Amino acid sequence: MKKKLVIFHPAIAPYRIDFFNSLNEHFEASFYFEFLDVLEQSFNQGKLKERLTFQPNYLGKGFCGIKNLRLQVFPILCKTRPDIVFCSEFNIMGFLILLYKFLFHPKLQIYTICDDSLDIVKSEGGIKGFMRALFVRLYDGVVLTNRAVIRWYQETYHNTSKFMYFPIVQEDVAFRDELDKSLSISCRYYEDLKLKGKKVVLFVGRLIDIKNLDFLLNAFSQILDEYPNAELLLVGEGDRRNALEDLAFCLGIKEKVHFLGKKQGKDLYAFYNLGQVFVLPSYYERFGAVVNEALLSGCYTLCSSVAGAACLISPENGACFDPKKQKDLEEALKKALSRVEPTQDVVVKRNLMVDSYSTLMANLLEQLDS
Repeated sequence: MKKKLVIFHPAIAPYRIDFFNSLNEHFEASFYFEFLDVLEQSFNQGKLKERLTFQPNYLGKGFCGIKNLRLQVFPILCKTRPDIVFCSEFNIMGFLILLYKFLFHPKLQIYTICDDSLDIVKSEGGIKGFMRALFVRLYDGVVLTNRAVIRWYQETYHNTSKFMYFPIVQEDVAFRDELDKSLSISCRYYEDLKLKGKKVVLFVGRLIDIKNLDFLLNAFSQILDEYPNAELLLVGEGDRRNALEDLAFCLGIKEKVHFLGKKQGKDLYAFYNLGQVFVLPSYYERFGAVVNEALLSGCYTLCSSVAGAACLISPENGACFDPKKQKDLEEALKKALSRVEPTQDVVVKRNLMVDSYSTLMANLLEQLDS
């Protein structure tokens, strides 16, 4: 008989769907979300729900306007009587679940998911740091997305068995099937952007300050003497777009930088097919799910060293760089561009992820079952 699982999570995001579906397959699971969409982002929720193997439920507003004070947690847990609960981070909702456990269900196992990078974990103090220290001792386990973060937790809280590794990754086969289905769209963009004979650098994400795109444009401008056939594709929207377009003009690289707007679905997969070198230059990044997507697409990936997704980078599939040192990125770009040939056609490239989704998920489920 399958164990009963209840998951409380902020919202449905594309990079979490495979994870949720796998849990739904392994457990008798119920899913409850706090928000209709990811905060500060916007996804086509209708399309995302088509990929779900479960029925999503949504919690009402927080009590007295406090977003995590969702008192509906108590009747949900009393009705479902789960063996395991998954929650997100270390907040008031976690406290409510712990209260239910101590009052009504002492054998309940509680796990939380935390996406923070090592830099963020080290910098958090005050109330957040206090709540984390308290909840880590009370939760049965913490799922973390970065091995360096796991080592920090083990050393800080003197426990080696409570912390589990599962990065933000998508199921390999399904993702690459979408790349294949998007090839015809890739070919259209390839022709429209006149990319034949070019070396293509790709960024996917919001055009906002923390993504550090001024830094990327400045570094890109410095490597064009050596790689004059390089082109930079920026896929995304945000409040920095106009300023970035002005910067590209001032740097004299306006014709080399393509602002392509926000893309989702097959249009987004199409651009992953076009990219040869992917760059995530953020100076602040909890994880960076796009790094997994880029590696699955076969892009040699340059990742900011502060991003949690830096744990996915190996010498064979990319490199990490200091997001405060422009020369660091310039050298990484030159090395990356030296590895790729000018594009002559559009194909689905080789998967560059080191660990497969199925292996990572099997390891996590084994720990949850033990």
